[in-house]
Amino acid sequence: MKILIVGTGMIGTIYGQVLSAQNEVFHYVRTSRYSEKNNKTIHFDYIDERRKKNDQNINGSYQYSCVTAADSSYDLIIVPVKTFQLIETMKELAKQAPKAKYLIFTLDWNQMDQVDRIISKDQYIVGYAGGGGTFKGDLLWGNVGKDIMLGTIYPEQQPILKNIDQVFRVCGIIPEVPQNALHWLWMHNVSTAPFGAALAKHRDFIKYLDDKELIKVTFGACRECCLILKARGVNLKQFPESKMYTMPSFLYFIPIAMMRWNFKKNPVMQRYTAHANDSLDEMCLNFEEIYQTGRELEINMPNMDFLHKIVEKNHTISCI
Repeated sequence: MKILIVGTGMIGTIYGQVLSAQNEVFHYVRTSRYSEKNNKTIHFDYIDERRKKNDQNINGSYQYSCVTAADSSYDLIIVPVKTFQLIETMKELAKQAPKAKYLIFTLDWNQMDQVDRIISKDQYIVGYAGGGGTFKGDLLWGNVGKDIMLGTIYPEQQPILKNIDQVFRVCGIIPEVPQNALHWLWMHNVSTAPFGAALAKHRDFIKYLDDKELIKVTFGACRECCLILKARGVNLKQFPESKMYTMPSFLYFIPIAMMRWNFKKNPVMQRYTAHANDSLDEMCLNFEEIYQTGRELEINMPNMDFLHKIVEKNHTISCI
């Protein structure tokens, strides 16, 4: 399969390297970055969860093959861009590749209606990466998950889902296909955005973990976000992770202790969360969109109010 990946960011690079084992992969870059990125070799240090437990630490290299224009000759265009970049990116891609099929790898809160005005419903599916990490110079320090979320919003997207599902399975990644992919993205968004807002205070995950009161506020905000989801029509019973936030507040010490232990002891978690500071703009913007929805729905959310003040004081969201 001939695949085009937008950009050379962390997610695009991970899946470019993984998919290149079975496919012809190219990276779409700005003209101004072509000479810098084309044929550039980067090195990676992965925990590859597709492999056996004692054989998961791998090192290697990956060479970018870049282009500065898209067209409809690609079998698939993967769009792993930040939330605030999605609409403009899709507008540009639609001009260049009007008949292409797309996998949109971006968290959603209120953008899919806009996407539907740019491309046809039968041209795309949505998804979310199962890996993470960060660049340390020309080294990608990350993890490759053995799963990934792929899903549809409309019935006419099922044929694309079937084809893309197989693309990942051949590479050893087993897709999770939720009952409602849009609600899955919303749930994941409200599970991460409050942490990004809280992280804006310290800009360091270790310092954040040592701020016990701020962690409690974050979990309280996630609980309030679940109320927003419920008001939006989401069936929380479909998402077992919501139980962590909807439990009584006096039991928060349980998931907080688990999170602290997981971050300090689990190398996969350490790599996955290393991307947080790199994505602070996106997480804070997503938080603000969720917060505004909560206000419109008249949800009582004192913890979200507290985090909103942190974002206003400590972080300028340059993309709004």
